[in-house]
Amino acid sequence: MDTAHIRDALRRRYAAVARQPAGQFTYPVGRASAAHLDYPADFIDRIPADVTDHFVGVGNPFSLGAPHAGWRIVDVGSGAGFDSHVAAQYVGPTGWVIGVEMSPEMLQVAQTGVARSRAPHIAFVTGRAEALPVRSEWANLVISNGVLNLATCKASAFAEIARVLRPGGRFQAVDLILVKNLPHDLRDDQFAWSN
Repeated sequence: MDTAHIRDALRRRYAAVARQPAGQFTYPVGRASAAHLDYPADFIDRIPADVTDHFVGVGNPFSLGAPHAGWRIVDVGSGAGFDSHVAAQYVGPTGWVIGVEMSPEMLQVAQTGVARSRAPHIAFVTGRAEALPVRSEWANLVISNGVLNLATCKASAFAEIARVLRPGGRFQAVDLILVKNLPHDLRDDQFAWSN
């Protein structure tokens, strides 16, 4: 399957998630998932409910270390913006968070959520992990939650993450990984590529 078909399948998949996140994945989503993944309850409470309802992460990138006040953070594959909102609470008003999302529908949910939260230090932009629309050496921290497994070119995605990180910056990702080769029937399944 070529990258154009994979990206098209991803866009369709996450358009459906933007409409209705429940029932799209085999794992829990929304507030219950965030609580189960040990996000601080007081952080969850300060995030608009629609953003939290659309949380489809597979882990908690902040379990690998808390960001500091004033940091600049890039959220690769920000989806509806849940992790970006969490990051903004860590960095405070002197920090900045850029959420990068390829799905126009998820980007709309994120932008509506940031308008509701009145968080002036979060911005959501259209982009892909393989071509981040962020200045080189801008970020203290790059986070990703269940997105790099979807990147059509992992080498490009990791190169972009390295490019936007400042010297000494951190990369914290949680994701799904393969522990063995996919069966042939799944290799050409658009659903498998977008799951």
